[in-house]
Amino acid sequence: MAESEGLGAGAGWGSGRMLRRPLALKEKLRNGGVAIGAWLTITDGAAAEIFGRTGFDFVIVDSEHGGAWDLKATHDMLMALNGTDTVPIVRAPWNDHVRIKQLLDLGVEGILAPMVNSVEECKALVAACRYPPLGRRGLGPRRASNYYRNTEEYLAVANSAIFVMPQIEHIDVIPMLDQYLAVSGIDAVAIGPNDMAGTAGVFGNRRHPKIEAAVDAICAQSSKRGIPVFLGINTPASEQRMWVRKGVRILTVAGDHDLLASGATAALRATEEALAEG
Repeated sequence: MAESEGLGAGAGWGSGRMLRRPLALKEKLRNGGVAIGAWLTITDGAAAEIFGRTGFDFVIVDSEHGGAWDLKATHDMLMALNGTDTVPIVRAPWNDHVRIKQLLDLGVEGILAPMVNSVEECKALVAACRYPPLGRRGLGPRRASNYYRNTEEYLAVANSAIFVMPQIEHIDVIPMLDQYLAVSGIDAVAIGPNDMAGTAGVFGNRRHPKIEAAVDAICAQSSKRGIPVFLGINTPASEQRMWVRKGVRILTVAGDHDLLASGATAALRATEEALAEG
């Protein structure tokens, strides 16, 4: 049967092309580069296609807070990124191995898991993204393997290629950072400064000294281990050089909702001001 035997390679697939995008992203980061991406919350495939054709290194689909992201919408987003070099990463609703398996089998190439707030939870995330003997991902990469036409090639590279990024969102992780960052199989760490502020008793104030100190600690210890950091929020251009020096080498600089809201507001204000001048 197709699942066990595989079929002939489809056009444009195979011959070393499986999961080339996350492998290239990892290589860029290993070489000290900075990866630049954007958030996707609008489920229309056109939004993903626009971002992919813009040339971002990656996009993050926010299925944690973007409530309309079911598996069908994710499937359409992945197709919209075909033919681009943009890595599709999904922030899963939770660090749940069942949903992570479904996302990876669709062809998602990176997982950002929220609320990974202990060493054991970090290990569980890695296990969900890896096939045995390195993990517990179930075998069935239907779309990810080009509909079983390149199964052997996919399985040969999946464990090393899938981009795994836990998100630290609890202040209690800071004392265990050394053990957390030592978990084998993580490619980067994300921070959730807003939710971390809530766990530190300063909800709504990610600029509080407690949170800034925690973020600095994550950056410093991650840099020592050569692990790239993602702040978990968009980074203003005025702050980007400073954060890169601290080890933040994964940057999101835009979001579809943000661009739509700010662009619409700017156009309306400009028109109102122009008419007022008359």
